[in-house]
Amino acid sequence: MQFDLHLKEPKELFVFDARTYDPFDDNALGESGFDYLTARIIGFWFRAPRVYTRVFLPAAKIEAETEMRMRRAMSSWCEDLVVANGRERTEFLINNTIFLAVALAVLTFNVWAQGEINNPRQFDETTRGVLAYGLDVLLWVALWTPLSAFLLEWFPLFRRSQAYKALQHMELTVHPET
Repeated sequence: MQFDLHLKEPKELFVFDARTYDPFDDNALGESGFDYLTARIIGFWFRAPRVYTRVFLPAAKIEAETEMRMRRAMSSWCEDLVVANGRERTEFLINNTIFLAVALAVLTFNVWAQGEINNPRQFDETTRGVLAYGLDVLLWVALWTPLSAFLLEWFPLFRRSQAYKALQHMELTVHPET
């Protein structure tokens, strides 16, 4: 995928400046270049595409090292985000594994308690029904979070990681604004 970013300053690749933003300029992003790029490549499923970005700057803002500095800055910025995302994914895995262990303990308790409740000498039929229903709700609540996490909620973290890696290795060139 190829993107063209028209910036007024090199730092706008990372920082949005509302003071210099012109909503009437067709090329103005309205956000940092990084946020603009991330939002457009994060939607890819398992692998973000190879990214090619042309940055257009006013000629007066381009120095001999501008392109190299922007590449290094993007790589370093994304490297930090990949590390932070990895920590977040690890915390996600640990937390939801703990929640799953708690849910399995509730399941074990539920199986035992259902057996006790079904003893006709201890409870009448109405009480058995109420207790069984309550245990089913307790089990459902305990299982909801870890099952939802492992089935669905891991994916946004994964996609964000893929986007950061794609941006870390994108091909970036700098050109004078014409």
